[in-house]
Amino acid sequence: MTVQPGTAAFYDQWAATGREAPRSAISQHFAAAFAPGARVLDVGCGMGRDLVALLDMGFDAYGVEPNDAMRTQALARDPRLRERVAAAALPALGQPFGGGFDAIVCSAVLMHLSADALPGALAAFAAVLRPRARVLMALPHMLPALLSAGRDPDGRQFENHAPERVQEALAGFGFTLLERVELATPLPDTRWRVLLFGR
Repeated sequence: MTVQPGTAAFYDQWAATGREAPRSAISQHFAAAFAPGARVLDVGCGMGRDLVALLDMGFDAYGVEPNDAMRTQALARDPRLRERVAAAALPALGQPFGGGFDAIVCSAVLMHLSADALPGALAAFAAVLRPRARVLMALPHMLPALLSAGRDPDGRQFENHAPERVQEALAGFGFTLLERVELATPLPDTRWRVLLFGR
């Protein structure tokens, strides 16, 4: 999949000027979601914030990120990431770092896929994972009134994917929903859900 121009432009700018908290909201779920030392793939790793958190917690973490500027920031963030970040985009994820992962983290990524592309992306998750694996994702829902022609106010491709649709698609690959958490957010226009799946 080619990242849409408006989405790419937003993340080019975010890589240059964006400011992130030291830890993401999803990172508080890592310890409970994954077995100690698990091999984890961060799909859409951005500037590497969650990768650093995973490595700090003792996980064997790797990341893929389609945006060149974001990937450059990740590589500059921590020397441990130099051999652990690669270019890849959903749904054609392939087998980065040889595949065979115990878990996937995917935070604030799937909303940039169309409804038609979502099943293929989730199939790519299943293909890169070992038989017994976990998928942890943060899935947003923006007020539909703010979306126009499949784009958010920042010009990014944005699709509200229902958690139930994600759950149904992953069930076809043997995954069951283990946990669903509604995240508190200071932004009233977007709700965030953290979903944990296992098989």
